Amino acid sequence: MGDLDAWTLSLTLASAAFYGSALVAAGSVPLKLALREMPATAQSALARQLAVAAWLAIALVLLQWPLQAAFLGGGTLASAFDPFLLELVFDSPQGNRILLALAGLLLLQAILLERWRGGAVVALAGVLGAFLVLLAFVQTGHTRDEPRWLLGGLLLVHLAAVAFWIAALHPLLQLAARADDQRNSARVLERFGRISAVSVGLLAVAGVVLAWMFLGGLVPLVTTGYGQLLLTKLALVATLLGFAAWNKWRLVPAFEQGDAQARMRLRRSIRIEMLLFLSILLVTAFLTTTASPGG
Repeated sequence: MGDLDAWTLSLTLASAAFYGSALVAAGSVPLKLALREMPATAQSALARQLAVAAWLAIALVLLQWPLQAAFLGGGTLASAFDPFLLELVFDSPQGNRILLALAGLLLLQAILLERWRGGAVVALAGVLGAFLVLLAFVQTGHTRDEPRWLLGGLLLVHLAAVAFWIAALHPLLQLAARADDQRNSARVLERFGRISAVSVGLLAVAGVVLAWMFLGGLVPLVTTGYGQLLLTKLALVATLLGFAAWNKWRLVPAFEQGDAQARMRLRRSIRIEMLLFLSILLVTAFLTTTASPGG
């Protein structure tokens, strides 16, 4: 039992790391296209973020393959490399997820060619890659239940909003540190705030509807392990939304006016958002790996 617990924990942590890196990579594409007015240094940092996150996600999705085989095989090292179990995983929806994720993560990096070749084709390839990465998340879990088109669509909307937000945190942190061109940085931050207001609304609505459909009411939210984990996630998300609102309505306007204290507070707030996202990814991984809506 101890070995199985260790493998389950490994799979959960690998899943959380994959969620984070894949979403950062996918979200970097629309972020790059939407915030073209970012300074050249921030654009370069965003390109590096995309590449690093994409290759990390590729390594992690491949690591999940033997970890999933070990999980099915009783949590032993031998089962992790058992050809039968590896084939079983590959022929399952998990295999579809691996293939879609790999294809998308490789394709979305086409956006990095934009500075040399430009054009709509490169941008379209990057957007298609990001879509395939998000589509990979819909291949497993409870979004395969009926009505699948609605559950899958809601999850895609939810993930797209999360990806855009989480991918923006590191570039925005760098912008908030710029004292030499604070006015331009503030314009980028303000534009991100306008776009994210829409994406956050979509994130919240899609997340609430999905939770309701999965659980079938309010009672399972407090009477099942899945519901209690979901409550924890909702509390973290609510805290995250509070910091986002504080940034948009108080700190960014003060930053634009040249308030040095606002610059430090904004950087601290963005770092807290990063930690909250990390916590949400860990809870989500536990939800998808160790719990089910049925309790």
